[in-house]
Amino acid sequence: MKILTFGDAMINGHQFTEAARMLGSHEIVTTDWESDWGKLQSRRLVIEQQGPAVEEVPPMFKENKDADMVLGLFGPFSAEGMDTFDDLKLIGVARAGTENVDVKAATERGIIVVHVMGRNAQAVSDFSIGLMLSESRNIARAHLSIKNGEWRKVFSNSGYIPELKGKTIGIVGFGYIGRLVAKKLSGFDVKINVYDPFVKPESIDMPNVQLVDKATLFAEADFISLHARLTEDNHHFISHAELAQMKPTAYLINCARSGLVDTDALVEALSEKKIAGAGLDVFDIEPIPQDHPLLELDNVTLTTHIAGTTTDALTQSPYLLAEEVKKILDGGKANWVKNPDVFEHSKVKQWLRNAVGSN
Repeated sequence: MKILTFGDAMINGHQFTEAARMLGSHEIVTTDWESDWGKLQSRRLVIEQQGPAVEEVPPMFKENKDADMVLGLFGPFSAEGMDTFDDLKLIGVARAGTENVDVKAATERGIIVVHVMGRNAQAVSDFSIGLMLSESRNIARAHLSIKNGEWRKVFSNSGYIPELKGKTIGIVGFGYIGRLVAKKLSGFDVKINVYDPFVKPESIDMPNVQLVDKATLFAEADFISLHARLTEDNHHFISHAELAQMKPTAYLINCARSGLVDTDALVEALSEKKIAGAGLDVFDIEPIPQDHPLLELDNVTLTTHIAGTTTDALTQSPYLLAEEVKKILDGGKANWVKNPDVFEHSKVKQWLRNAVGSN
């Protein structure tokens, strides 16, 4: 079996190669798609917004057309890219989102798509709570004032700077990250309202956490933290109407996807002090343009899409991916296959019979 590792500036090909050795003695070819950090950030955002077909087929696909599987992170896996290979059987991406993979095309071609859930869940949940504190307690603004030779004590929210104790936190999306946020916030003695149409009340097993409807969450929350995946159905999940329902002392935190929030509506709400502030790690265009109206506001904390980027999260990801692939090759059931229906494909059945028999 031939394995192509397909790294980038965030996780390079050599890291994937080391993890791929867990799969046995196979031929492994190490490559990198985009090794420039700045270019990677812009290219990955375009792919997430427009799909993998927006990119040309990577030359390393054509140079390794006999590969049986490709393991990577952000690189594009379009239908055209898949057709470059003679008989590709598995695509593995060391991330939860699969926006860079045409999953439908993979399924049609009998290609298994494996991803990694929760690889940066600890990192993102930590960061989300950090943004709550930074924005509401003016941590970044106070730091900037000192750096600028000032000693600032008065801020946009000086009349109602909050403590977390006793506040209501609204969490949108109660998957692994949302649950971690709730768990970590429990020590602050807060009430937590959750909105997630895919979660049933009986699955909520945490004290001080309750499932509510969307209107209740927006009306009652002192902080709203977003942890939902972006879909066609929830694009601009938060716009003028939702922001109008929030308390004027409430804060919005987004470490998920920028498309969940109508940025124009948020800028208006912040400018007119309809809400107290926002903490944002994701943007419609990255890097954020220098003339963007968010940069003129004094009640928003902005970070450079780094919520999920920790050394622990990055170094563990290729190994988590390899562990999932190994389960499949050993005849077991992987937890994180994006297209489980593909196991009914005749090509997949034949490959797995041969793969399991050889291990």
